[in-house]
Amino acid sequence: MSGDVGGDVGGDGAVLAGEPATVLLAEPVYRTDGRLTEWREVPPRPRDSFLRRLFAHGELWLRPGGAAEVHLASEEPLTGSWRADGHFPLVSASWPDGTGTLDGYLSEDAGGWWFDAVYTGPGRVGSAVVARVRHRFTPRGHRRVPGPGAVAAPDVAPAPAPHVAPAPAPDGASGPASGVASARAIGVASAPAREPRPGTVEPVTPPRPASVEDLRTLLDAASLRGRWQVVAGPAYGTTVAVSSASAFAEHGGGFVRLARGPDVAVGLAPAAPGAGWELVVLAREDAPPLTLFGAGDGAALRRLGIELLAAGRFGQAAPILDRAAELHAGGVASTSTDRVIDLLGLCDARIRCAFAGSRFAVLPEALVAAADVRRQVTLGPGAFTPWLDTLRFLRETVEPLRESSRRIADLAGAGPSPSGLAAAAAECAVAAETVYGVLRSTGSPSDDPETIESSAERVDRALAAGQDALRETADRLAAHGAPEPGSAGELVLLSARGGADVLALMRDRLARSAPAAAARFVRDQAREAAGLTAGYVEIWRALLDSHWDKIISTDQALPFYERMVTLLLDLDASEDALVASEMARARAFADTLRANRATPGDPARGLGGAPPVSREGLRSILTRHDAVVVEYFLAGDLLTVWVWPRGGPLTRVTRRVDRAGLEETVKEFGRLARMSRHDAASRAAMAAALRRLGEVLWDVVPAGLLPADPDEPVTVVPHLELFHVPFAALRDASGTYLVQRHAIRVLPALAMIPDLTAPRPGRPANAPPELVALVNPRPLPEGAQLDWTQERFGEITGVYGEAVRLYTGEKATAATLREVAGTGTVLYFGTHGRAVTEAHSDPMMSYLVLAPSAGHDGYLRALEVPGLGLAADLVILAACETGGGTTTADGVIGLSRAFLTSGPTGLITTLYPVGEQAGLYLMADFHESWLLDGLEPVSALRHAQARAASAQRVTAQEPHLWAAFTFFGLGSVARTAGEAPTAQAREATPR
Repeated sequence: MSGDVGGDVGGDGAVLAGEPATVLLAEPVYRTDGRLTEWREVPPRPRDSFLRRLFAHGELWLRPGGAAEVHLASEEPLTGSWRADGHFPLVSASWPDGTGTLDGYLSEDAGGWWFDAVYTGPGRVGSAVVARVRHRFTPRGHRRVPGPGAVAAPDVAPAPAPHVAPAPAPDGASGPASGVASARAIGVASAPAREPRPGTVEPVTPPRPASVEDLRTLLDAASLRGRWQVVAGPAYGTTVAVSSASAFAEHGGGFVRLARGPDVAVGLAPAAPGAGWELVVLAREDAPPLTLFGAGDGAALRRLGIELLAAGRFGQAAPILDRAAELHAGGVASTSTDRVIDLLGLCDARIRCAFAGSRFAVLPEALVAAADVRRQVTLGPGAFTPWLDTLRFLRETVEPLRESSRRIADLAGAGPSPSGLAAAAAECAVAAETVYGVLRSTGSPSDDPETIESSAERVDRALAAGQDALRETADRLAAHGAPEPGSAGELVLLSARGGADVLALMRDRLARSAPAAAARFVRDQAREAAGLTAGYVEIWRALLDSHWDKIISTDQALPFYERMVTLLLDLDASEDALVASEMARARAFADTLRANRATPGDPARGLGGAPPVSREGLRSILTRHDAVVVEYFLAGDLLTVWVWPRGGPLTRVTRRVDRAGLEETVKEFGRLARMSRHDAASRAAMAAALRRLGEVLWDVVPAGLLPADPDEPVTVVPHLELFHVPFAALRDASGTYLVQRHAIRVLPALAMIPDLTAPRPGRPANAPPELVALVNPRPLPEGAQLDWTQERFGEITGVYGEAVRLYTGEKATAATLREVAGTGTVLYFGTHGRAVTEAHSDPMMSYLVLAPSAGHDGYLRALEVPGLGLAADLVILAACETGGGTTTADGVIGLSRAFLTSGPTGLITTLYPVGEQAGLYLMADFHESWLLDGLEPVSALRHAQARAASAQRVTAQEPHLWAAFTFFGLGSVARTAGEAPTAQAREATPR
C-alpha cells in the first residue's frame, strides 16, 4: 500500500472524511441454561438507531508520532494511537472514560480508503454492544496517509505479538479461509479443546477460589493468555490457545481486543485473499466457572458483582450476583432496613446484568425478587416509616416523665406536706400518665397518610391537654409564693414546669416531623420506584424481535406484574395499579397493531413497537374514550376491577374470589355450549354457571357508574381466562342477561385504543358500507356444506343494495380473497372455523375453511391474515370458535388477533361453536339494526342478541346460540345519512 492520497504537503499526517458506515451487530446466543453457545451478526434494529447516528459521518485523524483521533457523531472524539503493521495502518482508539473502543485497519482501493473495525461500547440499560463497522473514508485536503515506516513508533511501544507454535488445522478445515489461517492472523493457533499441543504455552489453571478476595485476585489477573473458543468467525467451533499475557495482541495483520471485560475477546482477521476482513469473537474456555467457588460472604459478593458490573465485566458479574442472591435467600431472615435496601440494590444489579448480557431467561425470577423486596421496603416490618419513628421517640421521651411524676406523687403523698401539694403532685402524675396512655394505645399503621394524620392529631391533642394541665398546676403552685429550696413543694413545681416544657417540645417535634406528609412522600417514592421497575419489562420487550418471544416475555413477567399491581393497590395507588395492569397485557399485540397500521410518515414507525404505558398517557386515553371502561385483573385469588365512567373519575373494586372455582365455571359453560343437544339439566346448568359468573364479575361493578342507555357501549377489558367469558350472557339475580342492559365490546388492552382509532390511509371517513362475502365454499376440506346459509344469505345482502360482492362455492377461495381483500368496508365469512388450542401447537394455525384452489389447501390460517391487505373496517367471522385460541397474558392468540391487527377496527367473532340457522338469523337481525335502524355496530349486535334471548322459551333457553357472538375491538364503522337501501334492494337475492 503506497499511502499516497493526493500528494505530499508536509509531515502533518492525514485527515480522512468518512461516509455513513455499514454496521453489523454481534450478539451472543445463550442456551436455556444460560451458557454461551455462539455469536451472530445481525443488522441494527430500530432500537439500535443510535449506532446508525453515531457512524453517520466521521473523521479519522492520523498524526505523526502515532497519535490518532476518531471523530464520530458524538460530543467527544475517541483518542488513541495508530501504527503501520505490515501493509495496513492499525488504529486503536477509545473514549476518555473507557466506555467505548474502536479498533481496526485501513486498506486502500482506487477511490479512497476502507476502515474495517470493531466497536465495543454501551448499549441500552448498560448492555454491551459489539459491532462490526465498515467505514468509507476519503482524504480531506491534500495530505498524505503515511505508509509503512513513514512515522516513528508511538511513545508507548505496541504489545509484543504472541508467539504460538504452529498447529495443524482442525479436521475438515482447508484453504486460506480456514480456521487455522484466521487463527494465526489474530495471533492464536488452533488446538484441541482438551489436549494441549506440543510447543504451545498452556495457561496455568488458577486454584479454585475459596474467598471473595481470591476471586477478586483471579479476576484482576485475567488477560488474553489462555484457551478460547471461537464463537464467531471463520474458525467457528474450534479452540485456540493464546500464549501472550498482553491485553492487546497484534500479529500478522490481525488483532484481538478484550471486549468489555476479560470473558469475551473480539477482533478482525483477514479472510480469503481479496475477501476483506471478518469479525472474530472468542469466549474464554479455560477460566474456572465462576459458579464453582467456595466464597460464602453474600454481602462481599454483592459488592464485588456490582463493581464488575460498573466496570462493564457483565459475564463475570452475573454468576457472582446470582451466587450472592442465593446466599441472601438462604440466610437468616432479617427485617432490618439496611439489609432490605442491600437486597434491593442486589436485585437491581442482577436485572441490569441480565440486560447487559442478554440473559433474558434470568429476568423473570430477578424481577419477581425485586418486586418482593420492594414490598419489604415499602410495607414490610423493616420498611422505613417516619410515623413509627416519631411515635417511638415520643413514647421513649414521655415514659421517663411519667415515671418521675409518679415517684414525686408517691413522695408527696407519703408524708406531711403543705396544703394541696399532694393533690398537685397527683395531678402531674395523672397528666403524664394520660399522655403516655394515648401514645401506647395509638396504633402503628403501615403508611396510610389519612390514618397517620388522624393519629397524629389525636396525639397532638393529648400532648396539648397534658401540657395545659401541667402548666396550670405549676401556675397554681407558684401563686402561693416561691417554695423553699430543696423542699417537696419545689420538687413538685419543677416537675410540673419541666413536664410542660417537655410536652411543648414534643408537640414541636411532632409538628416538624409532619408524619402524614412524610408518609405521602414515602408512598409517592414507592409508586415511582415501582413504575421504574415495571419499566424494565417494557425495555425487555423492546429488545426482543420475535413476536413469539414478546408473547412469552409477557407471560413470564406476569408473576412480577401480579406483585406490582397488589403492591400499588396496597399503597392505595389505584391509577398506578391500572397502569401496571395495562403493562401486563397485550404488549406484543399492541406492537403488531402499531407495526401493521403505521404509515411511512409516522414518526413512531421506527420505534419498534407500541409506546410504553404511562399514567399520563393512560389518563389521556380514558378521557378521550367514548365509553365506560371496565377492566379486570386477576392476581392469585384477588380480583381487581377498575371502572372509568365517561369523564371519570376512576373507581376500583377488589374482592377475594375462588380462583379455581371461577376457572372451572368458565370451562363448564364452555363444555355445555359445545354440546350438540340439550335437555332440562344442561339448560339449568348453563343458567347456574352464567349466574355464578355474573355474581363474581358483574355484580361487583357499581351500577351507578354504568350507562343508563342500554345502547351506550361498555368497553370490557378481560384478563387471562376471562377472555372466554360470554359477558353478554351474564345473568343477574333476577335472571336478566347483561346484553339486555348494556352493549358490550371487548378489548385486549386500553393501550391499543389510539392505534385502533387512528385514521387509515386511503380510507375516507364514514364510507358507505360495501360488503365482500365468502359463503359456503365448495368443496369444503372439512365440515358439512352450508347450503341453507347460501340460500338465505339474501336476508343480509339485501340491506346493502348493490354494494355487494358475494363469492360462493368454488369461487370462495383464498385466491379470491387475496384479490378482493383490498376492497369493501365489511368482510363476511360464512363457513366453518376451528381454534387450535392444543398444547405444543401453534394457535396461529387456527383457520377458516375456504374452497381449495391451485397452490392452497383451503385452510385460511391465522398466520396468513396479516398478508391479505384488508381494507374492511368490520370483519364478521360467522364460523365456529373464531374468537378462541390460546390464552396468554398477551391476550388470545388466534384468528381474532390476526384480523384485528390487520386493519379492521372491529370484529364479530364467536367463542364457541354456533348453529347454522341461529347464526344466520342473528347476523341478519344485526344488519337490519345497523344499516336500516342506524345503530352503531356494537349496539346493533346487542339488539339482535337481546331479541334472540327473549325469543327463547324459558324452558328451552340455550344462550350459547347467541351469546357466542362477541364484538371484539372498537368498531368505528358508521353509515352516512340517507343511505338506507330501497325496499326492492332489500329483497334482492344473492348473486
